[in-house]
Amino acid sequence: MAGQQHWAGYIGRPLRVIIKARYAFSHLRRCLMRSNVLEKRYGGRARAHRAAIVIQRTYREYRLNRRWREMTLPTQRGLFLFSDCLMSPRLVQRRFPVPDRSPFSVTHVPSPSALKSVCELFLLPSHHIFKRKRQYRIALNFFNKKPERGVQLLTAWRFVDDSAESLANLLFGRRGLSKQMIGEYISTLHSTFHACVLKYFIGLIDVRGMEVDVALRKAMQYFLLPKEVEKIDKVIQEFAQHYAKCNPKEIKRFRGGWDTIHMIAFAVIMLNTDLHSPNLKSSQRMQMEQFIHNLRGQDKIRGEKDGADIDRACLQGIYERIRVHEIRPGDDHVAQVARVDAAFVGRDKPRLTETQRRLVCYCRLQQVLDPLRKQSAGSHERDVFLFNDMLVAINKRRSSSRTSYTLKHWMPLLGASVHEFKSNSYEFGLTITPPAPDSNPLHFNARNYDDRCRFVADVVESIRESCQMEEVRLELEMERHSLRNDNQRDSGLPELDGTDSLFTRPGNSVLSCPGLMPTFRRLSFNSLDSGVVEEACETNS
Repeated sequence: MAGQQHWAGYIGRPLRVIIKARYAFSHLRRCLMRSNVLEKRYGGRARAHRAAIVIQRTYREYRLNRRWREMTLPTQRGLFLFSDCLMSPRLVQRRFPVPDRSPFSVTHVPSPSALKSVCELFLLPSHHIFKRKRQYRIALNFFNKKPERGVQLLTAWRFVDDSAESLANLLFGRRGLSKQMIGEYISTLHSTFHACVLKYFIGLIDVRGMEVDVALRKAMQYFLLPKEVEKIDKVIQEFAQHYAKCNPKEIKRFRGGWDTIHMIAFAVIMLNTDLHSPNLKSSQRMQMEQFIHNLRGQDKIRGEKDGADIDRACLQGIYERIRVHEIRPGDDHVAQVARVDAAFVGRDKPRLTETQRRLVCYCRLQQVLDPLRKQSAGSHERDVFLFNDMLVAINKRRSSSRTSYTLKHWMPLLGASVHEFKSNSYEFGLTITPPAPDSNPLHFNARNYDDRCRFVADVVESIRESCQMEEVRLELEMERHSLRNDNQRDSGLPELDGTDSLFTRPGNSVLSCPGLMPTFRRLSFNSLDSGVVEEACETNS
């Protein structure tokens, strides 16, 4: 009996192993058979492999988007700025770090209406979310052209509250905004609202424990000073008051308080211009003793005629730091485009550096001169730069001494179209047709399937954004002319019932948005208009 039990146990274990092995082998065979069937159905192994990749990526993107919406619900993650969830995917990857807030800075708390809009956003279908993202980018593009109009659209489309604090938070923390236009907007004169935006904006900069020039250098990373002296003085005055609040012990060294800080900061700006201006010779630049002499007796209480001298060691340190390191504004999308603009030359080269223009992507493609004729694999390679409103193709040549870039083609995207093609010679071909009917289309061939998909998607999105921006611009112009006609009536009083307002048009209007309240604030539409864009991202994707 004992032998039988031992024999049964000895034989039973190998049998289980054999059964499992047979089962695993049979399961593997069935999987291989299914794979062969799918490969035949999709027309070959390569096509089946690409189809599987597309399916996997689509499903993964769906799961990631679903998980993202769950994670970012306000009930789970707290309060945050409404426009955070509307950033373009390219901008989301390059966001500003959140600085430590000083005791005097402002904490943004969205209004109940804004929180309601956030909840509604995550309940919308994905295509509606993409439209809202495009709408957000279009509003930023208009801000980069003309700040007043951009702020009007941001407020009307409920990306910010109708408050100075909410707008200051957006201007301070969002990428894709021109620092030059931020400086122009916050320095607007004779406006209580703009003065409040300036106060909240400067209050977000942490300058605790810094010297005056170091604090000013940090502030210049967030905006560019305007050119008018009166506007510069307004911004520097607000900066001096904020610096005094953040450094109460430091301010006790000066009899004049924040007035002396105001004087020093203004002198620092003039010194920075003098020491680093390319138009001045070295012999003409301000020396240290001259800088100290100019500030002699300037530490005084307002109303006094004679004041005390500012600490010499403090002024010497300021001069040396400015001499060694120039105060430069922070980089933005305009600086990136400027570097691209300076890299290549060519006849009829368009002006690329505009506050509204943004670089979307860069791709190396092979230009196809004739889709019906075969070219060698390495011939006619082009570096293609896609901007939000323009496409530029350049030729890159390397030599032993240097690398040169020559402009070959460029076209505006407004009214353009793009489609894919495939032939025996060009498997991943694409054609971009310019808006002008007499212009020749550009044919390219990508290196692989993924490159073509991504580039075509970016081009389509940029074209949609350009077209929708043009529609918005025309509608705004029509609204402006209608307001002008109303103001020219005999009574001299325009009708303000809001029935014909731009933001109360029917649902098919470009600017219509469900749930928007009509606004009767009439902003100026007469300032200079430059372009549109900040990053071509708002599309129907």
